[in-house]
Amino acid sequence: MADQPFSVYYALDGPDLDGLVGSAGILRFDWPERKFYIQHFDGISSGHNPSLAPNGKLALLGNFSQTILLLDIENGNNIREVARQSTMHFEECSYRMRSNTHHLWYPDSESFIGAVGDHIYHFRVDDLKNPTNLGPHYLENAHELRWDATHRYILMGDLGPEKKDVRQVGVFDLQEPDPKKRSRKIWVQNNVWHCRVHPTKPVGYALTYSLITDHEDWVNWSPGYVREYIYEIDLPTAKITRTWSSAAEFPGHLNSDVEIYDDTLYIASGGSHGVLEIPLERFAEFRFLECIPRFTTRLFSLNDQLHTLMGAMARKATATSTHYMLQTLQITGWRILDGIYATRVSPDGKYIIVGNRGYNTIAVYDRKTYRKVYEKLLPFRKRVTGRGGFNHYHLTNSFFGYHLGVHHSELIAR
Repeated sequence: MADQPFSVYYALDGPDLDGLVGSAGILRFDWPERKFYIQHFDGISSGHNPSLAPNGKLALLGNFSQTILLLDIENGNNIREVARQSTMHFEECSYRMRSNTHHLWYPDSESFIGAVGDHIYHFRVDDLKNPTNLGPHYLENAHELRWDATHRYILMGDLGPEKKDVRQVGVFDLQEPDPKKRSRKIWVQNNVWHCRVHPTKPVGYALTYSLITDHEDWVNWSPGYVREYIYEIDLPTAKITRTWSSAAEFPGHLNSDVEIYDDTLYIASGGSHGVLEIPLERFAEFRFLECIPRFTTRLFSLNDQLHTLMGAMARKATATSTHYMLQTLQITGWRILDGIYATRVSPDGKYIIVGNRGYNTIAVYDRKTYRKVYEKLLPFRKRVTGRGGFNHYHLTNSFFGYHLGVHHSELIAR
C-alpha cells in the first residue's frame, strides 16, 4: 500500500548547547517525496516549536525572543513571514526565557491561544496587537500547552524561573467563569517542561525534565542523572491518576516531542539518542528505539562536537564541575552531541519520523520493526560577509559549518 503523504515542520534553534540562545528557522520535510525546504528569519532568536493551523496554511514559530511570528506555509517551498508582534507591548518580563513557545490553534484557523508572562491570552491572526487576557496561569514560566479534544482543558508545563527550581504543572479550565480560578497547580517530583493530551480523552501526560546546578543558577544548568517520571493526569479534576517512573540508567532523559498514536506514547529523548515507546494500557512496559546516525556522519561531526564542548566548558568551571560532565555523559551514552528532539508518527501509522539535533539528521523508521528506511544529513549553516559589510548566512554541505538545531516538530497530512 502506498504511503500516505505528509509534511513535518521542524523548528530550528541553531548550533549552541541547549537550543535557548541560537537562531530561529523552520524546516519542512515532505514524504514520500523526500524533499526539504529551509527558511530562517532575521531579528528572531531561539526558534523552538512550530504550531500549525488546522487549515494547513498558517503556522506560528514559537521562540524565546518575546515575539509572535506568524508564517504562511501554504506554498511549501516558499515559507514566508506574514506578521510579527512583540509580546512586550502588552506584558513586560525581565527573564529571557519567558516567551511564547507553544500555541493552540482554534479549528477555524483564525485565532489561537498562547502564554505570555503571567497570563494565558487569546489572539486573532488579524489583530495580534490586542489579545484577550483569559486569566493568570499561576506557573513560573508556562511552556508547552496542550488541550483536550473539547478545547476546554489546557495542560501546561513549567520551564521555571531564573533563580529557583520549580516542580509543578498546571491545568487551565477555559469554561471556569472566574478567570482567577481557571488555573490549578499540581506539585510533582521534578521539572516538567513538556506534556501531551490524549486525542480523545480529557487525560494528559506530563514528563519530568531533570536538571542540576549550583547556587540556584537555573540558567547554566546540566542534565541530572536521576530517576525520571511520567504523570497521567485527569484534567477535569487536575489529579494524578497513574505514575510511570524509571531508574536513572533508563534511556529517556531530556524529553522533547511527545506523541500519542494507537494509545501509545512516543517520546523524543534528546539526552539518550532515541525514542521511548510506552503502551498506555498498563503504563508499564516499554520499547526503546535507538536512533544513531550512520558511521560517516558521526565520524565527520568533529566541528560540532568541539563547538558543543566549548559551550559546556564556557558555562561551568571545568576543574570543579567534573561531576556535572560525568552525569551528562552517563545520560548520553558517552556521546558529546545532542540526540532526538523531534518525534512524530506518520498518519498511516507506518513510520516514526525523528530529528537528531546534534548530528543534524532526519530519519524515518518502520514503527513495528524499528528498521531504518531513510536517513538524510541536513545542510550546515555558515556565516559570511556580503556587500556593504552585512552578515548573512548560507547553507553548505561542508562539515565545517554548524548544525541547524532541529528541535520540536509538528506533522500534517497532505
